[in-house]
Formats: sequence, C-alpha cells, structure tokens
Amino acid sequence: MDTIVAHLKKYAETSPEKIAVIAEDIQMSYGDLWEEVRGFASYLRSFGFDKTSRIVVKAFPSIGYAVSLFACHLAGYVFVPVEKAMGPGGVKDVAATLSASMLISDENVLDSCVFVNHADVRRIASENIDKNIDFELPTPDDLCDILFTTGTTGKSKGVVLSHRAVYAGADNNLFADELTESTVYLIASPINHASGIRRFYSCILCGGTSVLLDGFMNLKKYYQAINEYGVTALLLPPSAVRVLLAVSAKELEKYADQIELIHSGSAAMPETDKETLIRIFPNSRLVFSYGSSEAGCSCSYNYAKYPGLVNCVGVQNPHARVFIVDDDRKEINSSKDNLGLIAISGDNLMEGYYDAPELTAETLKDGVVYTNDIGYIDENGFIFMLARRGDVINVGGLKIAPIEVENVVMRYPGVVECACFGIPDKINGLVPKLNVVCDPNQPIDMVLFRSYLQKHLEFFKVPKAIDFVDELPKTANGKLDRKNLK
Repeated sequence: MDTIVAHLKKYAETSPEKIAVIAEDIQMSYGDLWEEVRGFASYLRSFGFDKTSRIVVKAFPSIGYAVSLFACHLAGYVFVPVEKAMGPGGVKDVAATLSASMLISDENVLDSCVFVNHADVRRIASENIDKNIDFELPTPDDLCDILFTTGTTGKSKGVVLSHRAVYAGADNNLFADELTESTVYLIASPINHASGIRRFYSCILCGGTSVLLDGFMNLKKYYQAINEYGVTALLLPPSAVRVLLAVSAKELEKYADQIELIHSGSAAMPETDKETLIRIFPNSRLVFSYGSSEAGCSCSYNYAKYPGLVNCVGVQNPHARVFIVDDDRKEINSSKDNLGLIAISGDNLMEGYYDAPELTAETLKDGVVYTNDIGYIDENGFIFMLARRGDVINVGGLKIAPIEVENVVMRYPGVVECACFGIPDKINGLVPKLNVVCDPNQPIDMVLFRSYLQKHLEFFKVPKAIDFVDELPKTANGKLDRKNLK
C-alpha cells in the first residue's frame, strides 16, 4: 500500500468519522471525503481521457481542492496544481503547455480543454457518487503529480512525480515530523507548492488532520484556527516565522503547551529566529527540512534537539541518500574545509522535467539529482548547506556564502530582514552588498552598524554597499528572490 490515495481509502474504511481535512470552516471526515473523491473520479472518467492526462487545478485552500486532488489520482490522471493567484495568462500558458484535458479554476481561459468551476467540484462529486463503481488504485510507477518550481533560480519548471516518489516524500515528512493520527496540522502555505502539498500528503499517510488556510495575512484567523481546531503542528516557512515573531510573538507564546511541532524549510532560516523559537517552544519538536520539488524532503534537522549547528540541514531521511560530489559529479569525502555539491538519490526523486529532456539531463542522471547547493557532511553524519553555487560571492578569489553575512546582520538590533549579494567591482570582480529592512521604531545608526559589521566579519565579507529598503523581493511562496535583488 504505497500510494497516498490508497491510505485515504484505508482510513475511510477503518476510521470513517475521523476528520481528514478542514478548510473554509468546513470539516470533512475520511469517510465523506472518500465518497466525494469517488464521485468526482467517476465524473472525470466519464470524459474518457487517456491515462496520464493532465488536470490543471487552481490551488484554492478548500475541500473542493482536496476532492479534485485525490479524485484525479484515483481516476488515474496527473494532478497539476497552480498558484490560486495566478493570472489568466499564466493559467492559459500552463494548460496549453501541458495539453491539459481539464482546467478546474475560477475562470475559463482555454477552449481546448474541459472547464470546471472550482466552486462546483463538490456538487458534481455528490451528483456522481455510485457505490457500485469499483476503482483500481494507481500503482507506484504511475504518474501522479506535476509540481511547478517557484523559479528562484530561473524559469519555473514542471517537475513530474510518480506515485512512488510522492509516497516516499510524504513518508520522509512523516519520519522528520514524527506525525501520528492525533496530529492536527495547520497548513497556511500555498497548497500547490511542494512544501504545502507534501505536508497535506503526510497527514493523509498517518491518518491525521490537515487544516488548510489562506496564508498568514489574517493573523486573527490564523490564531482562531489554532484555538478552534486544536492545532498541534504548524508549517511555517522562514518568511512566516519572521512575520509571526515580529508582530505577534506574545500571542505565539500562548500556545507553547499546545504546539508539538513547528516545521520549516524551503529557504534558510536565520539562527536568531531558531533561537527565539527554541525559547518560546522549549518542549516542541522544531524541525527544519532540506529538499526540493525535484527530490522531496531529503534531510531533516531538529534544531531544538541539536542547537547551534549553524547552516545544518540535518540528517538524511529514510527514502533518500544524500552525499557530496565534486564539479565532475564524483563522490568525495567532504568536510568544512573540503566543500562540494549536494547530490541525492532515492525513491523520492522526480521522473524529470515535463517535456524538457535536455534540462532534465542537467539535473537528473542515473537515479541521482545533482543540486547546485554547496555543502558538506561532518563526522557525525550531519549535512550542512552553505549556499547555492550561483549565490556565492567571489571577491578576488575569496568566497562568501551570503548566509554567513546575513546571520551576523540579523543579530543587530532593529534589523527585520536582510539579504547579502554580489555587485560588480572593477578590482575584485564582485563585492558584497547588503539590503536591510529595518524596524521603523528602531532606527539604525550607520556608523555604529558598520563598526559592528567590521568587528564580527572578516574584512572581505564586510558589505561595501548598504541600502535600507522597505522590503525584499519574494517569490509567491515567500522565499527570498535573490535573482531580483538590486
């Protein structure tokens, strides 16, 4: 039983009254969710689509989204979630590129495929429930999802995943987070991106409950959900951690005894934020994961259990092997003084990028995903990730990982966010520049700030230019968009 939809079926049979998902103030049990999934899968099958047909779905955090997701899997088609805020042009491009058979959205933008309004999914599902229809569950080798990357390192790519990879990724999350059937997981991150959808899958895998919420902007609603539904686990990207600590740390502290897990990942988290979370949640599991759309949750690090390991991303998870290679992709014995590039193998890997064999060959070869992340593995098996190769600032042969500078800057009073990056220099090729977002109630004295940097950084790591900015560029799921730093 190694597909997520098979586990949904199992819990529908063994725990039909257990709540599977909560969204838009609606609670849906495993039994009822399975019935609607069967109904909508029947509807999908009625069109006679070919196996591996792509169903593009706008990812509104709703019960209808959950129904369409698992119905797509059950019917044997490929689920393609896209950002709920994506404009008509973007949706049209995705659907056309994939030759989609169906679009489930709030607006029909393409005449070449079947359109279903997302608000009608549950009605259609209910109208097509037929207990006499017997569905054959997908196999691990069948295609499952196409997830689009966030484009932080270039153009967004369609990552093709089998049911085996989706299951392995969810099981890695299960291991990392130590989830159980009593887990109530609040997922406020975009449910089309790898981090959000994979936490959803891991909850189905363990028979837990997922609470889907539309982002972190409405903090009153966020804390209301924690209270009302007895939330025990939070998915908090580093950007969300920043927001909550900056504007509602006191409110967050009220849940120290209730929250068992805080999971973060997808981008580097400042060491100062880790330290604050350890203080606020002394008895919670505080987990940081490393992975990608291409390779799932490959490493996990409980920084509450092992504090102070700067730039650590943890140890490898059960369905992944993580190792370090040189520029020729040969495995090396790495160390802090012998860095290389992180490589990953295992069942959690993608099949490739959609309709991009040359691009796939650059990343995936012989069952190994080769990343551009610079790192090493220490003598205890802990894996450290310092920077993406393209983000490293080469100052006349001396190399700087931006996070080294950023961790120092984040300890300065009044700094809310910062980003270090390279700018051209006639003598050294590149020099570091720093963009800083300040607390408006705590202005920063530039002379004192520069003195602090000179005291705590090696001379070549001290930023040659410093700009105070209102905000840093971010991707749709809250990652720092380094390619648009200026």
